Amino acid sequence: MNKNLRITNLDFIRGVALLGILVMNVISFGLPISAYYNHSSYGAENTLDWIVVIISSIFFDSKMMGLFSMLFGAGMVLFYDRAKEKTTWPLLLSFWRNFLLLCFGLIHITIWNGDILTVYGICAMFIIATRMVKIKNIKSLIFITSFFVVSSTYITNYFDSLYDESGNLSSNDLWVEVANRGSDVSLGKFWFPDTDAFSNVIGLWFVSEGFIRAFTLMVFGMLLYRLGILNGTKEKSFYTKLMFYGFGIGLPLSVYSIYILITGEYSPGLFLPSRMINTLSIIPMVTGYVGLLTILNKQIKSQIAERLRACGRMAFTNYIVQTLFGTLVFTYIFDLGELTRSQLILFVVSVWILQYFWSKPILDKSKFGPLEWFWRKLTYFFI
Repeated sequence: MNKNLRITNLDFIRGVALLGILVMNVISFGLPISAYYNHSSYGAENTLDWIVVIISSIFFDSKMMGLFSMLFGAGMVLFYDRAKEKTTWPLLLSFWRNFLLLCFGLIHITIWNGDILTVYGICAMFIIATRMVKIKNIKSLIFITSFFVVSSTYITNYFDSLYDESGNLSSNDLWVEVANRGSDVSLGKFWFPDTDAFSNVIGLWFVSEGFIRAFTLMVFGMLLYRLGILNGTKEKSFYTKLMFYGFGIGLPLSVYSIYILITGEYSPGLFLPSRMINTLSIIPMVTGYVGLLTILNKQIKSQIAERLRACGRMAFTNYIVQTLFGTLVFTYIFDLGELTRSQLILFVVSVWILQYFWSKPILDKSKFGPLEWFWRKLTYFFI
């Protein structure tokens, strides 16, 4: 019973996270990259658009991907524990499985440069190679999670010190001059509209912060799994407290990160400080979502819950399908920047409805989604 409940709870949360990440990914499909960080640059033309900006920034930006990353970490431990029953080489099998994910990611990134599978594959292989996936000591997992939260915050704060209020490099450090040689000295297309200028330094921040954030949340997911929180078997009062404490800490930080941008009229100097505050909000927000979604998994109508779990069981397939729809629609039907943010949400809802209704019928006929089946076949190819 516990085993089954654990799986359904993980699937339910993963399904919500899978649908939620499209709210932010659609910006990368339909708008220039600056719109992701500088909301005023593209797609915010009326009050409804700004409502979308505020809601997506507070509740979705980095939080849904954080939830997804956390569940990936929990899934790594779950796979490893089960692999021990099937082979004498569970670490090697886990490493091979995530090497395959890296290969899938490298293919996926040729379609869309917002791919996360590559990051997951690399982080997972590092976790497995260092045997962190075997760690059961809760204090060790808490220490690792805390260390990387501090590291991520420090890195963003350090990179912020390299730029002035106008968003131009102001540091004379030798490594900065060498690293940025041949590229733009401003925040470039990450912040400013109507430019393709790229800064190697801000690109380095983007990559390093992204990897550390993903790694941190994976280890955090391992921690929550080892604590027995993700299996959904604790008392409702526990998950209620988890929700209130998580949102109680995370929501003010998340609100403040968008507040300083809007009240500061999107000054370039606020780019990295706002990202740092948003990063600090991720773990408490994700914790709050775990509490909320675990309660919902038990209380909402079974038909709705089953369909959301099906979305979660087919997360790999559905994630790739979101990319295919996004790239096709915003390549052949709409031009980049043609739709506003509120119009982009119509695309999001359309994909949600499609995936909500098709996932369960597919799984009623087959135990796995198409890509899940293929990944599994390759994983156990040598066994």
